[in-house]
Amino acid sequence: MLCPVCKTRKCNAVRLDENLEALRCASCGGHWISRPHYSAWLKGHGDPLPEKPLSAVQLDVQDIVAAKLCPGCRKILLKFRVGHGLDFSLDRCPGCGGVWFDRNEWEALRQKNLHDEIHRIFCTDWQRQVRREEMAAQLDRLYGNRLGMECYERAKEIREWLRGQPQRQAILAFLADDDPYAV
Repeated sequence: MLCPVCKTRKCNAVRLDENLEALRCASCGGHWISRPHYSAWLKGHGDPLPEKPLSAVQLDVQDIVAAKLCPGCRKILLKFRVGHGLDFSLDRCPGCGGVWFDRNEWEALRQKNLHDEIHRIFCTDWQRQVRREEMAAQLDRLYGNRLGMECYERAKEIREWLRGQPQRQAILAFLADDDPYAV
């Protein structure tokens, strides 16, 4: 099987985990996991492990954005954002269901305990949540740039304080009024 990144290098069989066989390209460091191999491994793996915080991931991941062809059935691999603080996409074949992991992507998922949730990454609900996370991060950067980070941090503190106030609407009206003491 030829590497979908290098296109001329052959992938060799490796064991990524106990009872999980994959193919690895020695040149680019990527891995191919077939759907049947992953499904069989998942059945014997047990319950999903609890997700670890992002600080647990200490790897330099190489997310290759160029289009790739499935090394098995030659269909174009579809990209799915991982999210959960990880800034890369997995490439999945719409035909055979195999997944390509660029260098260190499998290892990053493993360090975060998401390696046993890969099948969920391709689901609509997961992708919807990833888009929400990415939009929130984009808005966070926008507000930080627009207000200045010091002001923005203070505004977030006030906003959080307001959430717990029973008279929230009255406080907001007071703050929004140019002259709340005018009669």
